[in-house]
Amino acid sequence: MTDTAPLVCVVEDDPSVLKGLERLLRAWGYDVQLCRSAREFLDRAAAPIACVVVDVHMPGQTGLQLQAELNREGRRVPVVFITGHGDAGAQQEALSGGAVAFLKKPFTDQDLLKAIRQAIQSSAQP
Repeated sequence: MTDTAPLVCVVEDDPSVLKGLERLLRAWGYDVQLCRSAREFLDRAAAPIACVVVDVHMPGQTGLQLQAELNREGRRVPVVFITGHGDAGAQQEALSGGAVAFLKKPFTDQDLLKAIRQAIQSSAQP
């Protein structure tokens, strides 16, 4: 058994949201990797990832497109979506693609932490 903190990757194009999520997650004992775009995440993600927190709407590749690419590649990474402009169609697409949660901004710290815990638990199951 290892006592290494779970790695949570945050993919978000807003620097202030990115920094705030980093502080929150580190305060709760998570190891955090920050990416400002889906492409950066795909280029950098190598370590075992416990969960990805990703914004739905980003320039370039969207969060939904990132999820679809991960699914096509067979990469089982639990995804928690966050969005300031969520609609029912995006939520349905995210959840049908296997997302653990779809949180609309502003969400509470507790809601995000609960979703991340659920994502990490789901990744531990065979």
